[in-house]
Amino acid sequence: MKPLALLLVYLPRIAFRRAAQVQLGACLPAATTAAVWARTLNVHSELQRTRVRHSPGVNLLLAYMQWDCALYRALQGQGIGQQQAGEWIEQINWQIFAPASALAFKASRLRSNRLQTRVKWLLDALFSLVFTRPFRRSNLPATAGVAFDVQVCPLASYLRDQGAPELTHFAVCSLDYRMASDWGVTLQRRQTLAGGAAYCDFRFSMPPVQLIAREGACVDKTTAGQPEN
Repeated sequence: MKPLALLLVYLPRIAFRRAAQVQLGACLPAATTAAVWARTLNVHSELQRTRVRHSPGVNLLLAYMQWDCALYRALQGQGIGQQQAGEWIEQINWQIFAPASALAFKASRLRSNRLQTRVKWLLDALFSLVFTRPFRRSNLPATAGVAFDVQVCPLASYLRDQGAPELTHFAVCSLDYRMASDWGVTLQRRQTLAGGAAYCDFRFSMPPVQLIAREGACVDKTTAGQPEN
């Protein structure tokens, strides 16, 4: 894992440009890539005039949403459809945030060896340090996983205000599934704020193999010391 990739997360302009140019360069002719990026810079300058200020963590995320929105408009201006543009932006954002997600998961081993405990600790940390106000979530009881609802998401609100609510799925929501997969858990979500629901339902479940192992350990403890038939 390259340390530079972690540091660049805090420099949205540089990190986004690097990741976007790699993605666009692999999918578009050089001339088209240059035209798209030039238009992205122009749109981004316009968006900067109406930027909302919140906590440092939310401000960082919103900075990326501005770049996402700018590139999204620039791509459509070149005749790229919403689906394709969204998929490229999803890939760009994941390339930026994946190293930090992986490092955080490795660090969580210092907290516990139990996967459920590690995931809960990581999510609590994210909502304490990054996804702060005006984000709002409600934790729910879960015996074999982690569950909560998010009632307020400033990222979804920003993209909706920019007239691109559909971009939220690619720029934000899809990364949750990638993160969960890298952590070795499964995320199930039936509704989102971006999709018009009253809240986003996050349900993280642990892999069945871990549950089986836990049940097996209980059986072993119960039968320990008993004579075999």
